[in-house]
Amino acid sequence: MTPVGKFQKDIFPSYLAYGLIDPSKQLSSPSISIRQNIHFAQRARPVSFLHEDHCVAYFKPVHRFLIIANLAICLFLAAFSFASAQAIPTSGASSTESLIARLDQVEATLSRASLSDQTYAELRTELNAIKTEATAQKERLEPQLQEAQARFDALKPAAPAQDGEAKSDTQAPSLTDPLQLQQSSGDEQDNAEPTTAAAPPAIAGPNSETEELAKRRNELEAHISELDAQLKLVTSTLVRAEQLSNRITVARQQRFTSQLLERSNSILDPTLWVKGLAGLATTWRVAVTLMTDWSHYISNKASEQIWQILATLTFVFLLIFGPLRILLFRGLSRLASLESPTALQRSYFASWAMLVYTIFPIFVFWAITLILINANLLPDRIELLFKHLSFVIFAGSLSYGLARVLLAPGRPSYRPLNLETGDATRLFSIALALIITFMVETLFDEVDELLFAPLETTIVINGVTSFLVALLVSLGLRMLIAAQPENDGTTVLEEEKQGGFSLPRFIRFLQPLIWLICLITATAPILGYVSLGAFVAEQLGRLFIILGLLGIFSALIDNFLLEHLSSAEGPQKRISKAMGVSTSAVNQLGVLLNGIVRIFLYITAALLIFTPWGVESTDFITSLQNAIFSVKLGDLTISPINIVGALVVFIIAIVLLKSVERWIEQRWLPATNLDSGLKSSIQTSLGYLGVIIAAMVSFSYMGLDLSNIALVAGALSVGIGFGLQSIVNNFVSGLILLVERPIKTGDWVVVGADQGYIKKISVRATKIETFDRATVVVPNSELISNRVMNWMHNGSMGRIIVPIGVSYDADPDRVREILLAVADANDYVTSYPAPVVYFMDFGASSLDFDLRCYVQDVNNSLTAKSDLRFEIFRALKEANIEIPFPQRDVHVRSVTLPEELKAAASQQAKKPRKRRARPKADEIDIDDAQTIDTAEGDADAADD
Repeated sequence: MTPVGKFQKDIFPSYLAYGLIDPSKQLSSPSISIRQNIHFAQRARPVSFLHEDHCVAYFKPVHRFLIIANLAICLFLAAFSFASAQAIPTSGASSTESLIARLDQVEATLSRASLSDQTYAELRTELNAIKTEATAQKERLEPQLQEAQARFDALKPAAPAQDGEAKSDTQAPSLTDPLQLQQSSGDEQDNAEPTTAAAPPAIAGPNSETEELAKRRNELEAHISELDAQLKLVTSTLVRAEQLSNRITVARQQRFTSQLLERSNSILDPTLWVKGLAGLATTWRVAVTLMTDWSHYISNKASEQIWQILATLTFVFLLIFGPLRILLFRGLSRLASLESPTALQRSYFASWAMLVYTIFPIFVFWAITLILINANLLPDRIELLFKHLSFVIFAGSLSYGLARVLLAPGRPSYRPLNLETGDATRLFSIALALIITFMVETLFDEVDELLFAPLETTIVINGVTSFLVALLVSLGLRMLIAAQPENDGTTVLEEEKQGGFSLPRFIRFLQPLIWLICLITATAPILGYVSLGAFVAEQLGRLFIILGLLGIFSALIDNFLLEHLSSAEGPQKRISKAMGVSTSAVNQLGVLLNGIVRIFLYITAALLIFTPWGVESTDFITSLQNAIFSVKLGDLTISPINIVGALVVFIIAIVLLKSVERWIEQRWLPATNLDSGLKSSIQTSLGYLGVIIAAMVSFSYMGLDLSNIALVAGALSVGIGFGLQSIVNNFVSGLILLVERPIKTGDWVVVGADQGYIKKISVRATKIETFDRATVVVPNSELISNRVMNWMHNGSMGRIIVPIGVSYDADPDRVREILLAVADANDYVTSYPAPVVYFMDFGASSLDFDLRCYVQDVNNSLTAKSDLRFEIFRALKEANIEIPFPQRDVHVRSVTLPEELKAAASQQAKKPRKRRARPKADEIDIDDAQTIDTAEGDADAADD
């Protein structure tokens, strides 16, 4: 029995017995809501209460207990009935119809003109809810349709016989054409003729089927048609919701652009200044009048009770505020008293100081506002003014705290930026002036409607503040860039270990963009675009605040993870022992967590920066998904704006991907145990992948259909193939080198007559650095097609051979002992595999031995050979074992010389040798000294 039936059978008579329900009134609904059960006694007329006995019985304690028990049971059963009714899923058709009705309402609202931003936001929220429900229905219908189709395929009749008879009329129609399903089913019913007598039973054959099977197949046909129709209707609903969402996006962008580019009088117009100053005086009088009225309001409301309430609230405020102030500033002073703070302590100080400088002023203001509101001393207009002031004070205190933390004029050891104290003090003064300017502009923008400020006054104030913002930002940027030292090759990881963060690199990278923004901010009010100048100035300040907060929180997360997960002095060992993993795994976990948090911070900062420009989080995520997963965006017209936008998107994508690649190269890969060659392969592959992703994103932004590009590339493939054959060959060879990895970065290879270390495997060629510090560029195709000797392909271990020759008088066994002892004593030689000595040959003048041993790193082979030769020479000399040199006995037969030659030789021997006179030292040219010595040596050789 259902809860409703139980209520009507058991509890309903009890209500009749005690007169709580009029029996003449029937229940209009099979289910009873909670609200109806609660108000039964209020809505029903207690007709039986008029009887005295009933009144007396009603007020008996037992009866009251029964009434309360019945009411509790009724409420419980009604709530259970309501939950059960909610749990029962509605049919697909009715839910889809409700979605279509809601879409009709959204479209009708969009057709109206002059919608506010709040209305657009509400419509966007409604469309997102509709798309979520439609997606859930689609995900529910698709498996049902597939299951029904599978069952239908199992019930298909057997194939027709080979004698050519026609196919069965019950052949299943196509799933993609539900109309054909309905039409075929209808035709079968129309063509069926009524029979007066049952047909004789047919003889069952291999292709025959029973009526039950045909009936079941027809039911499945109808079910498939219904599911397919619902699925198409839900898909159409999704498409329509997406189209309406795009309409909202376009409408908001058009509204934003029209408001931003609305032109007014130039800031240089004298009449504008006259009207603006006059309006400013009027606004001041309105403000004075408002304050006067407030003072009269307080005087009229003032009483002894009001002052008591005010004093009590003030005491409570001081009671809470005093300990809180002591707690905040005591923690800040404790951190500031450290003489040599660590990087994590500096990050703690920056975060704590930001909290104190931001929370303290706004907390005091909110407390005062609360006291005045509870004392009923704030009229409506003054309360609205206080709300605007709270926002201005919050923005100002946040900006002040950020400037105080980043520049730290009085604490050089806690300064994140690498600035001198004088530069930091001057920059802090500029930052204070900038904060005051922003606060004045923001305050006037918030209260201009409250004070009935004229339009001319608003234009003048916005124009002047925009120009001042541009001037102050330009001065501060110039001073900041001039005060920053040149890049000394310090990596991001080293900067973070020193306690800083890469905000100056951000500023250096954004320097041209900030100069352009300052130029627009200063010139827009002059040209009459005051709204544009004020908006850009506001976004410039917003950009600085977001980047500063991003730097502080990034440094805090980095230093925290570095201290606790990546530092050997931290709790890395305890975490490693508790998790049962190695310290290297804990280090990698810290790096990955750092990367995830950084991505979250960067996405949040990007959303905060681009939100005022009309970009919502849902739009941002949807656009990112479309750019990554959907290359084909449709047949869109390519315009120069799209091309420029695509180039900008490509550059931004390249910069972002390069930053990710740099982070992987400098942070993640050093934390792994991978060899240098595999690290280089990963870096190169990421570079290729980054360029491909950036190209895909830019193509998607332009709306190019890659299938058309493929057709054009296919038509030009022959010409491109002949022209770029070598380049493509080298590129493919480079990919093979990265995947197959016959060589890696850092390997010692021999290619032809050249040998050295591989420095980089690029797209077209591989760079090899020889031992003479020369670079040899080898095309990748040669490394694939030609022979390459890699000393380090299977590892860094290598074998060295030292040949030695000793005299025939030496004992070979003694020589072997000496050589093995020398090898065992060498630090580079491994104990396993053990060194061996081979007696190679009986030489012409020596006994030839080979000392063969292994070194752990083949890069040390030359040093190991040299050390072994030194020690072998010393050991053989101490053992009196001679190392002979090649000796030959030359036998010369006696030859009888002619008498004339003997006489000439004797006369030549008797002549004294004549020496050439050497020039004086002051007569010799320094450049010709070598030439003179060479010529003199040649002459002496000729004389000899």
